[in-house]
Amino acid sequence: MANMDLIKKQLPQELREKAEKFIIPDEFLTTMPDLIILVLNSKSMDNAEEKQSWFNLLPMMNKDQIDKLRDILVREKQKLSEIEQKYEQKKDELKTKYTQKREDMVYNKRMEEIKQQEAKHEEIEDKQADDLLTQI
Repeated sequence: MANMDLIKKQLPQELREKAEKFIIPDEFLTTMPDLIILVLNSKSMDNAEEKQSWFNLLPMMNKDQIDKLRDILVREKQKLSEIEQKYEQKKDELKTKYTQKREDMVYNKRMEEIKQQEAKHEEIEDKQADDLLTQI
């Protein structure tokens, strides 16, 4: 497994437990913790075996290959963030739309209740007026 002291020193708290499950070359933990973080957080590398495979390949990769891997993972992160933003925006729009509909329905229901109360009240007043007229 990876060097626990390096993991604690180089990686954020929320990734330490995840990183401890992998064999990560100390050199890359020291010199490229950003790349290690990108691999650990990658959604496209969907299982531990695939991530471990990339950690195993790192020492064999040249600088250009490492830069390309970093670029791919950074773009993946950006695209996922954009998608998440759009999703949140759509969710907020739908929430606003349905909240407005619900408020409109509550308003319409309340108005209908008021109209019914007024109609009842008018009916009672009309009956009282008729009663008064018949008494005269």
